[in-house]
Formats: sequence, C-alpha cells, structure tokens
Amino acid sequence: MKTMVLVSLSLFIAGCSSTYLVRGEGGTACATVKRQVQQNEQARIVYGAWLAGYVTRYNYERETKLSKNYSSNTLMDAALEYCGGRPLDDFSQAAEAVIAELRRKN
Repeated sequence: MKTMVLVSLSLFIAGCSSTYLVRGEGGTACATVKRQVQQNEQARIVYGAWLAGYVTRYNYERETKLSKNYSSNTLMDAALEYCGGRPLDDFSQAAEAVIAELRRKN
C-alpha cells in the first residue's frame, strides 16, 4: 500500500511541473539547447533572443531593470551553465534560474 501511494504521489508531482504553456525555444530541453549551441552559433543567437525576451517580459511586468548591468552573452552563458547541470529541464527553467540569480545579486 505504501509503495502504491508513493508511486501515485510521484506521478502526481511529475505531472505538475508547470502551470503554464511555454512557447518557442523555451520549451526545448536543456540538453538539446547545449548541443545545438555547441554545434551552431546561430542556435546561440536564437536561444539568446528568446532569453532576452523572457527577461524583458519580467522587467516589464515588474517595472524593473533587472539585467541592465549584464550583456546578453553573460545571461546566455549563465543559462547554459544551468543547463549543463540540469539537462532534463526546459530552457524556460534555465531562464527562471537566471532571473533568480539576477534578483539575488540586486
């Protein structure tokens, strides 16, 4: 019985990883992002643009300038570092981690 409850709880938690739909490149697995960026500079530009838009949306909603002291390349490097340690996460989770780090530093 305990095993069944734990399995059910695990399935429930796994199914609740996100409460919103991620569109575009943000829904790509971190492992895929890292591989594509390593193989093609254009991929870095595409994912970097998505990340910049994500951070801009955050700043707009909160009327802040969270990333003003950091270049787009620095933000992308931070997201790729996150992805290196969490290959199964989506790129949107890397973006959230970048924002959390920027908030921590402010």
